[in-house]
This record gives sequence, C-alpha cells and structure tokens, in this order.
Amino acid sequence: MLDKHLKRRLNITFRIIVILVICGTIVHLFPKAGSFQYEFQKGSPWRYETLKAPFDFPIYKTETELAAEREKITEEQTPIFNLKTEVKEKQTTKFTRATEKYRNAYTAAAIDQIRNKLAALYNKGILQVPEELDPSNIKTIKIVNHNMGKDVDFTNVSTLKKAYSAMTQFIDSSNLPASVKEHILSLNISNFIHPNLEFDASKTHVQLLNQLKNISLTHGLVRNGEIIITKRELVTPEKVKLLNSLKLEYRHNAGSYASHLRIIGGQIILTLTALIIFSLYFYYSKKRIFYNNKEFIFLYGTFLATVMLGSIGYYQSINMLALPVLFFVIIVNILVGSRSALYLLLGSSLLISYFAPNNYMYLFMQLAAGIVSVFSLSQLQRRGQLFLSIFLTFLTYTAVYISFILVQEGEISLSHVFGVLWLLINSLVLSLTYPVIYIFERIFGFTSEITLMELSNPNHPALRTLTKKAPGTFQHSLMVANLAEEAIYRIGGNPLLTRTGALYHDIGKSYDPVFFIENQSGGINPHDQCDFDESARRIINHVTQGVELAKKYNLPEAIINFIRTHHGKSKVKYFYNSFRNKYPDRPVDEAAFTYSGPDPISKECAVVMMADAVEAASRTLQDKTEENITALVNNIIDGQLQDGRFMNAEITFKDIDGVKRVFIEMLTNIYHSRISYPKLKQTEQPDASDNASPEGNHPESPKA
Repeated sequence: MLDKHLKRRLNITFRIIVILVICGTIVHLFPKAGSFQYEFQKGSPWRYETLKAPFDFPIYKTETELAAEREKITEEQTPIFNLKTEVKEKQTTKFTRATEKYRNAYTAAAIDQIRNKLAALYNKGILQVPEELDPSNIKTIKIVNHNMGKDVDFTNVSTLKKAYSAMTQFIDSSNLPASVKEHILSLNISNFIHPNLEFDASKTHVQLLNQLKNISLTHGLVRNGEIIITKRELVTPEKVKLLNSLKLEYRHNAGSYASHLRIIGGQIILTLTALIIFSLYFYYSKKRIFYNNKEFIFLYGTFLATVMLGSIGYYQSINMLALPVLFFVIIVNILVGSRSALYLLLGSSLLISYFAPNNYMYLFMQLAAGIVSVFSLSQLQRRGQLFLSIFLTFLTYTAVYISFILVQEGEISLSHVFGVLWLLINSLVLSLTYPVIYIFERIFGFTSEITLMELSNPNHPALRTLTKKAPGTFQHSLMVANLAEEAIYRIGGNPLLTRTGALYHDIGKSYDPVFFIENQSGGINPHDQCDFDESARRIINHVTQGVELAKKYNLPEAIINFIRTHHGKSKVKYFYNSFRNKYPDRPVDEAAFTYSGPDPISKECAVVMMADAVEAASRTLQDKTEENITALVNNIIDGQLQDGRFMNAEITFKDIDGVKRVFIEMLTNIYHSRISYPKLKQTEQPDASDNASPEGNHPESPKA
C-alpha cells in the first residue's frame, strides 16, 4: 500500500514539474517590456477612456520620416577630396618650360599672368566628379590637406571642363600678340590641367554612415500626465504617431527592477491560468490520459510546441498570419479527440495572442478557424476529409480577417491581399499533418481513425488468416462487431475503434480453431479427449495467442487491449462447472479455469465483452423469441456486472441499460420468426418463378 501511495505521489510530482517547466519556458518567451493594452486604427474614434501619458516619453519619427531624412542626407552628402600639392608645382613648371620660347620683353608679363591664372585654379582646386556622385546634388565638398579638412563651396572649385574653359578664355582675353596666342593654344591647354583633388570614397562612405547613424529618432517630448487622446476623439495621423511612440516606449523600456518583476509575475499568472484550465479538463474528464506518461508528455509537449510556434512571428519578424498554429491542434484532434483539441486550442490561443500585434483579431481568428477545424474532423474516416477540413479552415481564416479589416479600416488594400496569401501559406503547411500523424502514432502509441479504417479492411493479413483457418470465428467476430458498433454509437464512444477491436478480438483462435465449437464440423469435438483443465487451458490460450499474433502483425495497442480484455478475469464456466460436478470432493485450481485478464478499462472494450458473450450464447437458444432473447441478454450482462467485470471501465449503469436494449433489438431482428412459402397444388403446373423467393432462395426457405 505504501508503494502505491508513493508511486501516486511521484506521478503527481512529475506532472507538476512538467507543468512548471512548460510555464517557465513560455514565460521566458514572453517579451519582458510592459505591454501596451490598447488597440486603435487611424480614422476610427478612440474607444477607451481619456489616455494620459504614464511617464515622460519622446515622440518617435515615423519610418516614412526617417526614410526621407536618410534619403536627403545621402543625396546632400559632402564628398571628401584629398589635396595633391605636387600637381600644382608640376603642371605650372611644365607650362613655364613649354612657353619659354615665346617669352620676350613684350610677352613675358602676359605669359606670367597666364601661369599665375593656372596656379590660381590649382589653389582653389581642380577635380573630376566621380561617377557615383551627382554634381547637381553637391553643394559643398571637404578638402583634406595634411589631415586638416575644410568645407568649400562646390562652385568655388573647378572641374576639368570648367578649368579648361577658364584658361582658354583668359588666354584669348590677354594682350598677347595673336600669333603667340595661337602658339600657346596649340600646346593643348588640357595637357597642363590635371585634378589636384582626389576623391576619397572610403572616407566619404564612413562619413555618410556616421551621419545616418546620428539621425535623431525622435522629435519632441510628451510630459508625464499630459493628455494624449480623449474618449471618442478621432484617431488622426498625429495621434497615431503619439500612440505608436507610447507603444514603442513600452516595448523598449521595461522600467525599474521592481516593474520588471511585476511584469514577469503577471506573465507567470497568465501562463499558469492557461495551463491550469488545460490540466483541469484532463484531470477530471480524462484521468486515464492524465496518468498515462506517454500521453501526458504528448499533450503537454504539443501545448508547448504550439505556443513556441506562435512566438516565432515575434522574434523572427515573420507575419503571424503565416504561422500554422493549428498544426498540433489538428494532430491532437485526430489522435486523442475533439474535446482535448478544443482545450489545447483555447489554452494555447490565449497565450499566443500575447505575441500578436492585433491581439483581439488574432485570438478571434484562431478560435473561429480552430473550432471549424476540430468539428470538421470529429469523425475522420476518409483521407480527403482532412484536406476538406483544411480548406474550410482557410475560408474561416479569410472571412474573419476580411471582416476585421472592413470593420477597422473600411476598405481592402493591396497589403490586405498579401495577408490572405499568408493565410493560404498557413493552410498549405497544415496539410503536412497527414504524414506527421503516422510518426506520432508510432512514438506515443496512438491510433488514428485513418489507421482504424485500414485495419477494419477484411483483406488485412490477420483477418484473412482468421477467415481461412477459423471461418466460424470470423463470422462470430463480424456479428460481435455489428452489435458492439451499434451499441457504442447509441451510448456514445468511438464506433470505428469498437468495430475494429471486435473484428480482431478472437484472432488467437486461428492457432487451434477446432477447439472452438463455431469451427467444428461433422460432430467431432477434440475436448472429448481432454481433461477439463486441459480444455480450459486450450480455451484460455486463445487470448495470449491472440496478443502474440497481434504483435506479429504490428497491431496498435488500442486493438490489442480488446484482445486482452474481451474475457477479462472471468472463468471458463463450462469446464469449471463440469469439473466441480464430476469431482465435488476434489480441490479446484481456480487459476486453471480463469482468464488472466485484465478487465476492460474503456467503454469500448466493455461493450465488446458484452457483445462477445451475448452473441455466442444467443446461438444456443432453441426458441429465439423476443422474451428468450431479452432474458438471455439480461442474465449474461447482469452476471458480468455482478462478477465485477466493469468496475474499471468508464461505463455507467445507464450505458449498460442502453447496450442491453440495442442487443435485444438487433438479435430479435436477426432471429425473427419466418414463414414458409406455400406450395402449388399438384393439379397445376408449377412455375419456377412461383417457387423462388425474391432473394433467390430455395423454395423451402422461409420468407424473410
């Protein structure tokens, strides 16, 4: 008893630790800055009370304003040129030598003036504008000489073309003789004009980067207590700028250490609330799942994975609409059930909306699309049903998204069309759930509706083997499947799981089929040659052999449970009673006549146990009237109930009464009384069609 209590405490402790770890992980993902709790749209009235500045905050420039300022600085940048002093000396000396032969007493003064003009141009600076610069945008340049720079008006320096023009005009206007002018011009003045200002692209780029870096992100300040916007005031572009500035300040400024702790505390409470809602459902409604380690890890792991998937949009700047947060909801819906999927949807959506820019819209979208997805897959029996569900999910996403846009902005723009495309990508990714389901089935031991549909096919190797070796048992299994499926449908449960489990519950009889009466023919019964305990052992072995055969064919655990539990811990009463009657004084080894169990733990397994016993016993009735069938059904099921076969199963007395009514109804219809077809008198010539039943039966066959 101590070990049992200790094990229970360890299980509870383990689950608490898992929940706390998940809580800590999610809280770690949350932004640590304060949250701006208002939603607003430009052109719409302010829906909240008058908003005052909770603290001093700057007015941030919009991205459009910053972009315009960056563009202006780039266009009006001041290029940097390095002064090459040796160019002036070289070119003026070169000019002097070239004009020496024209120098005399009459021309010396004029030639010196021309040389001085050339030197003056070099003093101001001569440059060649690089291709990456637009001369029309250059207002000033920076000339660097010996690490000393000075800004110069661009109009005060000369380009090569401007310098050449200035020199030719000066020579033409000089008082030199015409012949001397021609000789000097023939020297090609451009040979003496070279740039002495060299563009420094590297320094210019660094300077530009520094200027861009130093752009002020703000202009103006809102003081603490200053009214930002009043109730029902129209949200103008200026108000949008103020509200966005406050929102941005909340995100960038976590405040004091105490404020930081309060934010984390609030996030912990929010996360624990969502996890507690999620946990309470499983603890009170699905205890079997809650205490199953694999299923517990699967469900809480998908919860964490869903929230982490939703946080990607915040940290990676991915559009939230493109994130397939319903991915794991669909998987849980198919593998566990719609109610579990709904609680996963509710808990995770409450937390994921924390990351979304428009919290209310995003939460509404996820809940609406998630509910459509869950209920459209509540009974998955065809592969195409999954893709239809995803299509309906996309339509729901789109309808809610467009509706919110129309309500908030009153029009649809191109950016909103891109939003629909993101939703389409979201839905396309959801289609990948189909191959992923198989992986989760293998890892965690779940059985999807798709797998059950495949297993219920009579052409499955295990069922084909049963049909060949034990045809009577196969027919019995079909009858049990029909009874159990209808019963579980009436009382609530999984009809497909029940039918599939019923088809496989007796596959162990394929090992020794002749030891079971439904497979015997010709009046030969091998039990006549066996002792009672040996016969009981042969009968009991079909359960363990069935489990071995199921594992050989890789049947899921959910189906194997039907094989293990369809007799529970009941006795092989025929041979047990026969032994007691024949040897009243001999001690009885109870275990030799008792199935190893366990008893059913699910509603579906319990119904198959009832159907198995009732169907087998109904074949022994000589007079199959409604009264006899009713008495038989009540006696068998009441006997199982008294023996405690259903103590561990999730089934109520009301459910058991409902199962009885279904069995009585169906067996009465199967074994209803029939009448014989009358024969024609011998005086008339019989016609073949008169003696044949509508179903093509023998003339002596009773009418259905």
